[in-house]
Amino acid sequence: MIEAAQRILDLLTYIEQVEKLKSKPAFSVPKDYFVAYQQDLRGLPEIKLNIQDGDDDVWLRVPRLQEISAPDVGDSLKAWVLLPKSPEKTPEVLPECVTYEGKREIGREQLVDHPEIKELFDWYIENQWKPWSTAEQPRRRTIARYNQMFALQQAISSEGAETPLELVWGIGYATWKKPGFSTTLQHPLILQSCEITLNEANFDLEVRPRDIAPRLEAECYTEMELPGVQQLDAFWKSSLETGVYRPNPFEPSTFDGVLKAAVGHLDPSGAYEALTIGDAPSPPSETLKITDAWVLFGRKRSGDIFLEDIRRLKKNIAEAPVLPNAICSFVEHGESTVRARPEKPFRGLSSSGSPAGAFELYFPMAYNDEQVSIIQKLESNDGVVVQGPPGTGKTHTIANVICHYLAQGKRVLVTAKAESALAVLQEKLPARIRPLSVALLSDERDGMKQFEHSIETIATSVASINPQRAESAIAEAEQKLNQLHAKIAHVDSTVAAFASKHMCSYQFQGKNVSPEDMAKLVMAEADEHEWFDDMPPATLGGKLLFDDGDISALRRARLQVGKDLEYLQSSLPVLDDFPSWDILMGLHRDLVKTRTIENNVAGGSIFALTDSRVETLEKAQGLLRFINERHALRSNLISANEHWIDPLVPV
Repeated sequence: MIEAAQRILDLLTYIEQVEKLKSKPAFSVPKDYFVAYQQDLRGLPEIKLNIQDGDDDVWLRVPRLQEISAPDVGDSLKAWVLLPKSPEKTPEVLPECVTYEGKREIGREQLVDHPEIKELFDWYIENQWKPWSTAEQPRRRTIARYNQMFALQQAISSEGAETPLELVWGIGYATWKKPGFSTTLQHPLILQSCEITLNEANFDLEVRPRDIAPRLEAECYTEMELPGVQQLDAFWKSSLETGVYRPNPFEPSTFDGVLKAAVGHLDPSGAYEALTIGDAPSPPSETLKITDAWVLFGRKRSGDIFLEDIRRLKKNIAEAPVLPNAICSFVEHGESTVRARPEKPFRGLSSSGSPAGAFELYFPMAYNDEQVSIIQKLESNDGVVVQGPPGTGKTHTIANVICHYLAQGKRVLVTAKAESALAVLQEKLPARIRPLSVALLSDERDGMKQFEHSIETIATSVASINPQRAESAIAEAEQKLNQLHAKIAHVDSTVAAFASKHMCSYQFQGKNVSPEDMAKLVMAEADEHEWFDDMPPATLGGKLLFDDGDISALRRARLQVGKDLEYLQSSLPVLDDFPSWDILMGLHRDLVKTRTIENNVAGGSIFALTDSRVETLEKAQGLLRFINERHALRSNLISANEHWIDPLVPV
């Protein structure tokens, strides 16, 4: 294990050095994607800097403005004036005016013949065009900046796999044309990675610092072979570890200490300059000059984050007492022979047969044998490689695998080269499982919102759980699951039994034939035997329970009685044996009344009898006769109307 850990550390060191060789130090701010200096953005209308939105720091907000058209020249000047769309170009008055009717020219007038046109034009320029142009020019610059930043935001969000971009805020703009060094330095010293988001409510573009540590851009000074780079780097790291520096480009106190230290370590003749708002840094000279100016620009994503991850990984490996087998397998020699590893069986699969000790498979969506094979291989291997062209169900498979391991209480990390793949995968998860997933995308605010939503959803679910009720529901679900597995096993066994019958050979007319051959023979001779539409009994030992004589007798019987074959050996009663019509009508009325009572009982309009035996019904009839006799006696006593009878009348 120690040898494997050392091999991994050596491999990571090699990767780190290769990545450093691939990166070249930046001496100037790249202009390929987007760049905006401090003096370019300050003073533009509607642009806001350093906004505190609750606990959220917004360093830049650029609104989506609409162009305002130039003032209308009026009907008198419309035919004489050429009106440009840009506020930086002045309108022109034409030397002549040509009027048309359709495409046919019907008139032509000269400007010299209309001095009033020149007066109206001059008045329009002075009182309408110039005020509009003065106000619209900075607005157009804001619109141009918005369009540039919008293009960058779209490029970052789409994230081209080959050239991913990032937006950085450079603080401490440095200039230097060092004697004896051919490249001129024009680059900020401190870089803070930022995120740019589109506010969907009002379509403003907002730039925020990302929740990662700022970086000291000192590679260019290392390239100049300056001896003070190491001391400056040590000062920077100590400042970050103590938490003293969280640079804000609008608060010089958060970064000027580092800039002054940089001047002292890098160039004894250098100087640190605090510029007045709106001033531009001075051009490069033979001495290092670092100002408090800032610049916002886009560039290809650097490998700094990747290198930092490698450093943290090396530290964790050096401190880890035991390394996972999956990590060690990267540097250990593989086995010389290929051996099949036992695969764990899962319940509910026709291939597993649900043996004792089978595991549960938690796939919420449809699956096939290939997806089950992935889970089986993951149970006994450190990794599985799954390949497939687009549209073959890889995302569907990953979603099932995620749900399977989440159901076991495990954690799952999913990485992808592009954010769109993670977004599609998250949407693929079932709705009840989706709150358990958090997508950490380039938009950190959105990632935090997802994380908070997941925590709130889980906390709400946990708070509403009744332990006893939950245990009862789990037990009921497990029982139902066992029943479903039993049904599946029964269906599998039934299908297997049918399959075995169709795979066996049978003796027919002295030959061994397959069920397929017998079916073909039946279809070929269907016309000869279609008269026999009865269901024959099951065979006994592969032999029928009847012979040709039985078939002939059955055919004669069918010709004799037709469809009433069941009455073949029955004797019908004679007419005198039937009851009279009065009795039959009484029976009919009783049957109809009985059916009516049954319907009323079924509908709930009357209650059903709890005891319908003949003895009980006879006693009920006797009770009815007694009640009728008592009712008649009481009526006779009341009708007598004698006072001496009153005490005798039953109540």
